[in-house]
Amino acid sequence: MSHISLKKIESYRINTFLSTSGKRIKTKEQAIQFVDQRGFIFFWPIKDMLLPSLWVAVAGDRPVADAHDDPGHVTWGWKDSLLGARRWYYAKVLRKKSTIISLPVAPYFYALSENYGSPEEDYQIQYMQGTMTQEAKAVYEAILLEGPLDTISLRRAAHLSSRESDSRF
Repeated sequence: MSHISLKKIESYRINTFLSTSGKRIKTKEQAIQFVDQRGFIFFWPIKDMLLPSLWVAVAGDRPVADAHDDPGHVTWGWKDSLLGARRWYYAKVLRKKSTIISLPVAPYFYALSENYGSPEEDYQIQYMQGTMTQEAKAVYEAILLEGPLDTISLRRAAHLSSRESDSRF
């Protein structure tokens, strides 16, 4: 059995995560390519999870800055501008952390979920079984009808935007 040294693994990780200054992402298009080449990434680095993140690829392997004017926070604008553009899927998917998934890879995530096959029927079964809340059903139906939406538009489409709406969404 062949042996891969720790040094070789770390070198691969540095190149894959784009954590060195010479390879960092500088544009929104490069960010899209970064996600597409890897299939999925986290938005932020996640403690004890050695997977690529958009933050590290843009700002380097350093803590996420609190200052809103930090150059690394350009990631927020890219994410927000691409939410309805159908360039990637963004949600809290893995470990309930902000995850960006390449659209060609998204069906594999769906296949690994509790769903059984038909996106148009699975949610109704879950709702009838009591495993989906009324709020989640409203959100799901809004997405089926409208397609990908940013959070504000999704709240409106799911009728969860009024002040009286005491929803967790």
